[in-house]
Amino acid sequence: MNQHKIKFILLICLALVTSVAYAGPEAKMKSEAYLPNDPNKKKAGEECKSSDECQKHQECKSDGEKNVCTEPPRSKLPPGVVT
Repeated sequence: MNQHKIKFILLICLALVTSVAYAGPEAKMKSEAYLPNDPNKKKAGEECKSSDECQKHQECKSDGEKNVCTEPPRSKLPPGVVT
């Protein structure tokens, strides 16, 4: 009886660990998904007056004399990751 309980608990733990390990990378990839460009808005590097003129994921930031649409910095990969 005791062995059955231990096997059952180990099986549940294994199922929980594998489900978390499987869902984690998938969630990270969704955050880095490609966002389609709006043809009516300005692209990265073009002059702008406010962030409303830029693409949804971009901001209007000062680049010296003028303001330009800039993309957010990419997230850094942990050491040892091969892309």
